[in-house]
Amino acid sequence: MKANPSILFLDQSGELGGAELCLADLAEFCRDRCAVLLFQDGPFAGLLRAKKVPVIIATLPQLAGRVNKSAGVSAYLCAIPGMGFLIYRAMKSAKDFELLYANTAKALVVAAVVAFFLRKRFCFHLHDIVNSEHFSAINRRLIVTLANRAHAVVANSRATAEAYKSAGGKNRRLRVIHNGFKPFHLRSDSSTLPAGTRHGTVQGNFPVVGLFGRISPWKGQHVFLKALVELPGVRGLIVGEALFTGDDRSYGQELRDLAAQLRIADRIHFTGFCPDILPLLLSVDVVAHCSTSPEPFGRVIVEAMLAGRPVIATRAGGAMEIVADNQTGLLVQPGDSHALAAAIQRLLANREFAAEMGCAAKRDAEQRFRLDRILHQWNECIEEVIALRLRGMAQR
Repeated sequence: MKANPSILFLDQSGELGGAELCLADLAEFCRDRCAVLLFQDGPFAGLLRAKKVPVIIATLPQLAGRVNKSAGVSAYLCAIPGMGFLIYRAMKSAKDFELLYANTAKALVVAAVVAFFLRKRFCFHLHDIVNSEHFSAINRRLIVTLANRAHAVVANSRATAEAYKSAGGKNRRLRVIHNGFKPFHLRSDSSTLPAGTRHGTVQGNFPVVGLFGRISPWKGQHVFLKALVELPGVRGLIVGEALFTGDDRSYGQELRDLAAQLRIADRIHFTGFCPDILPLLLSVDVVAHCSTSPEPFGRVIVEAMLAGRPVIATRAGGAMEIVADNQTGLLVQPGDSHALAAAIQRLLANREFAAEMGCAAKRDAEQRFRLDRILHQWNECIEEVIALRLRGMAQR
């Protein structure tokens, strides 16, 4: 047995979501003894290759790829042949590794089956709130059943861990490890700003509020637009793209239509996806987080704090573990555009209070979410799984 067993990470996405950015840090940390198996190529694979992490692409067949969070029994039945083919390809890659690490729900299904047949250890990194709002009944049952069989489950927040337990999660080696972040190297460079912005702001000398993250109905961009109706002197910056589903892409167009209906289209700038958000974070006066459902973690909240921006977040899920209300940010009720508008107005009207809050948030984020500290916690978890395997082998 090697002193440092090799790890095969599995992830279903080729896009750059929060779960993928977290995995990129973990894989880079142990790139000399790991590889990442992806079910599709794309920007995520490019990021991993740039970090010199070995990447294996095992393309997910089309019918299997249609199984999503709301899928029912019929979708799973149609996906069986494709999933079988994917599992076969994963087994060929996994035989050379000693530990499988699933980073998404679909990857969990593949990792659990492969681990069973190859007699491997496997872990699961839980990045989702497992409840009826996000997952169908069959998906919840499958995730919980397989996660309970994992040799460790890492939840990205207490909110995520509690939702898993409420859904029937019973893994004794469940632990909470937040995402980690490198400190921002602050700069005034505006060369990476998208067209239509000047010195990081929407054209004009107006206060600017930014909303960062992928475009999806539960991310609450529509709440943000409605709040701006009550703030006639304020411009809005929406940074992100619809990445994963057709519903998300439809919602993106609905947002533009809504802005026109609310007569605020001239005050809203949609930037699309931006690989480097720091210049945009530094450009805005306030960062708003508007998720209408509990956020599993909230990477964009921490990024805003690291940039020293005053943050307004919704009072639910992982956001409540990140933001201390009235100290490192403000918390408002999910879906309440009036409360959001009032909070924005409060920060814009009291710049000294907003600046002090931004400084306190930066100090707090740099201490609690330091990447080296998080990686140490994660490595401890992996070493415990390895120790379990070693003890099992010694008892044979």
